Amino acid sequence: MNTHLVICGTSIIENYSKLQTISDEDKYICLNDNELLKRSNPNDLFFIKVYNYLIKDPWKACAELNSMRKYLDEKLVDEVYLYHTDTGRGKFCASIIEKYLSDNYNLKVSKIRVEGFGIKEFFEDGLVNLLDKLMSKIHDLIKNGNKVYLNATGGFKPENAITVIVASLLNIDEIYYIHERFAEPIKLPILPITINPKYINLLKEIYENHKLYGFTIKSYIEEKYGSEIINELKNRNLVKEENGKIILRKWTEIMMKYIDL
Repeated sequence: MNTHLVICGTSIIENYSKLQTISDEDKYICLNDNELLKRSNPNDLFFIKVYNYLIKDPWKACAELNSMRKYLDEKLVDEVYLYHTDTGRGKFCASIIEKYLSDNYNLKVSKIRVEGFGIKEFFEDGLVNLLDKLMSKIHDLIKNGNKVYLNATGGFKPENAITVIVASLLNIDEIYYIHERFAEPIKLPILPITINPKYINLLKEIYENHKLYGFTIKSYIEEKYGSEIINELKNRNLVKEENGKIILRKWTEIMMKYIDL
């Protein structure tokens, strides 16, 4: 089964808002996150108007669909998971894409809200939640023999950079992206990324201690591994130090759950 994991952006609502013909009320809704959240129902009049705009030219209206066009045309899509921001805009745009793919291609489509994703004040938590949901799904899909694709067109650049890295770590089948000026999607290289061997034993030990106690005593690590390697992990933002304790960063903990070391 060909499964596509899509990081959803908000290109649909952004493109709709630029139309010269829409009403002042619609312009207001486009700018109001709470209004978009309330109108994420396919039966809502505003939702219907935006959906009708989409189906006239889905490839122009939606970057995520445009990047999938080749795969849809070649029948290389069986199911889709839409990872959207924890915002009204994110849910609205994901709901539009869900309806389009379900109605026009009869695909199995699931929306996944990522808590904190897309909210500045919760950047770290949002990134951790995105990694957890994405890596968990990739792990299960590969285990069950699915062919897994990552559509990295939408969303925010920092998060997308991280998701491309972790998708490479998990050895998925394909990562693709389309720029607004390109007619065809670009297959991004899946580099043979691994954890530096000199960190593996230490990270394993810190991870096991993290599960048991939530930390590892710094002096113990210094005695066994040396202080330089601790500083390297801190500089790489993989661990942090608090009151003589070495603590895994949340994103490191998530990656350690799914990567075989």
